[in-house]
Amino acid sequence: MNKNISLAIALFSSLFVSACVTVPQETQVNKNQLAISSVRDIPISYSQGSQFSLAPKYVAETSLKAEQTQAIYKLYADAIVADLNNHGFKNTAEVKDSVFYVGFGIALASDLSDETINAEFGITPGLPSNNALKKGSFLIYIEDASTGKKVWRGAAQGFAHENNSEEERAQRTASIVSRVMFQFYVTN
Repeated sequence: MNKNISLAIALFSSLFVSACVTVPQETQVNKNQLAISSVRDIPISYSQGSQFSLAPKYVAETSLKAEQTQAIYKLYADAIVADLNNHGFKNTAEVKDSVFYVGFGIALASDLSDETINAEFGITPGLPSNNALKKGSFLIYIEDASTGKKVWRGAAQGFAHENNSEEERAQRTASIVSRVMFQFYVTN
């Protein structure tokens, strides 16, 4: 009997001691991590063939040079137009002919914080920052031309790939836009 009690106490003690041990876990940071979030604001849908126009939005002050900002916005504008065209929508330069507008912006976390994004845009994907990498955000929304109301908002956060070639940047941009816009198409 004493042997059973001693065995039970020993077993309980070993379980208790092992439960108190904490092993610090290293957080693996993947340079290719991407966090995406979106929200449907109003139930308006657009049929294929609907015309849209782009409405880029810029951060007031940025740590990037003007040429860098222009190049990044062109990459995203081209990817957005291509993605929407591939899904049956048509881009128009005539704003008055648009059924909906596509507003978008790109910024580094050093220029636009998660708190500001959440306060101004209403959603933040919540990708954790990393001191070794530059976190950036891509924000996009669909605004109905007739009502002026936002129909859908999407956001993606990832880490800047500063050493990629132009071709790699274009491919990554197209992939990011496609993954975010997929959430719009599913609810359209």
